[in-house]
Amino acid sequence: MPAGKYIMRSAKYLVKLLILFVILFAFMMWSETSALSFESIEGFFASYFGTTKGWLFTAVVLVWSAVYPKVEFVTRHMDYDMSEGKDSIIKAFGMGRMMLADETEGKMVFRGESIGRKLWFLWDEAVTVTRNAAGGFDMEGPRRFVGEAQQRIPGYMDLAQVNPLNKVISEEEK
Repeated sequence: MPAGKYIMRSAKYLVKLLILFVILFAFMMWSETSALSFESIEGFFASYFGTTKGWLFTAVVLVWSAVYPKVEFVTRHMDYDMSEGKDSIIKAFGMGRMMLADETEGKMVFRGESIGRKLWFLWDEAVTVTRNAAGGFDMEGPRRFVGEAQQRIPGYMDLAQVNPLNKVISEEEK
């Protein structure tokens, strides 16, 4: 993954965690379950960063944001002919509420169908399917979507009678 893309994904995730953090603390203050109050922002920051727990929580959020892109975005290889199994690939992603957004020779890009999904993943939910030199194809994107497709594709390929590239078909199976 290019460094610029890695940094951007890390920054997006940090913003997402900070928004969730603000919502959580606002709810705690509103419900009066927190020792902190809405009275002054300076008092909030002094109380939060004046404790070891506050600094530890901040460190954990920063470290997790830095590690997140490496953990969340994966590349998986499939041993099926991409052009022969194109419809099966589209069906597998469609079951995961992903639609074909772009297609060129040897490459398909799937994106989330709903604006809610795109917003939750901060417009970084795309899965790219590319043909590789070995004849199969690689899927690159968020672990969740790639994993779901990786589980579904063999079933759809079997239904469409697309054989894996490395499987030898005997006369009885034909």
